[in-house]
Amino acid sequence: MNGRERLLTTLEGNRADRVPVAPFLYCNSVYEMFRHKPEIETFWDPPDFDLIEKFVEYCDYFGFDVLHTLGSVWDFGMNTFLDRSVIVSAENWDVTIADDRRADSLHRTVTIHTPGGDLRHTENYRRSSTYLIVSAPEEYLIKSRRDFELFRKYAPAGDDMDCSLIRRARKAVGNKGLVDANTGGAFATLNAFRKLDDLYQDPVTDEVFYHEMIDYFVERTIRRDRKMVEAGADVIEVAGHLVGSMAGPRFASKYVMEYEKRLVKAIRDMGVPVIFHNCGDAVKVMHLYNDLDISCWGYLTPPPFGDVDLDLALQTMRPDMALRGNIDQVEFMP
Repeated sequence: MNGRERLLTTLEGNRADRVPVAPFLYCNSVYEMFRHKPEIETFWDPPDFDLIEKFVEYCDYFGFDVLHTLGSVWDFGMNTFLDRSVIVSAENWDVTIADDRRADSLHRTVTIHTPGGDLRHTENYRRSSTYLIVSAPEEYLIKSRRDFELFRKYAPAGDDMDCSLIRRARKAVGNKGLVDANTGGAFATLNAFRKLDDLYQDPVTDEVFYHEMIDYFVERTIRRDRKMVEAGADVIEVAGHLVGSMAGPRFASKYVMEYEKRLVKAIRDMGVPVIFHNCGDAVKVMHLYNDLDISCWGYLTPPPFGDVDLDLALQTMRPDMALRGNIDQVEFMP
């Protein structure tokens, strides 16, 4: 079997000629391998280094089956250097961006003018190591019901995306593996626009408001995922770690899983497998994933960086679900 056949067979719940070896790899792993120091503004697609091709070369060096995670649309986390869904001006949606760059850090302010009022989002970028740029929102776009109503009424549809990284990855991978495009899960996508502290309180303080928001963003995410599949994504990897790592099973069961289930079903109906991404802690909620129509769950992170025991996971998860991970990528892999 070649890498593509091996991975598809495994994700379909069947036995391949051997267990695929396909760790989750991010940009910094590839940069470090080839000693390329990225810049903040072009970290995800530098003009002087082909990150897509080098990812495949990295996998070839180690003999990995290629699950190309960098063939993605990275703006789902409100990374505004790549975002065409929110920070590009459109009718009734006038965007202004102000950057404050200082050495290896950058503070960005996004102001959006609408007929009903303004929205504001700020984020910070910094170099955490030679090869890694990290980013985090500081002020979230949706801080109130009024902000959500403005967003729902005036924001662009969200599926005017640049899928060129997906198309390039599909060409670079060939039969060596699959293009594994990343997307936000229902809860994770909402957190890109609203602070996590508020999200955990919203179902209690204003449940109607919470359901309106997460329902809206699930449908928005489905439209975007369809575009990624049309561009050549073989697999969609859904980010579900915010629930697994931080919320308990009661919160997840009552307020989140029905939306994750709807999102996963919609992607499966597009004809592609789904990997559900829960790195870090997951023991308390992993049994809930048996009700999702997912092909695979990762990443079975053991202590000290998570709490998952492989034997317990094998006893808990349904047998037709592939399990990915159980490798220390924080210390061992580097």
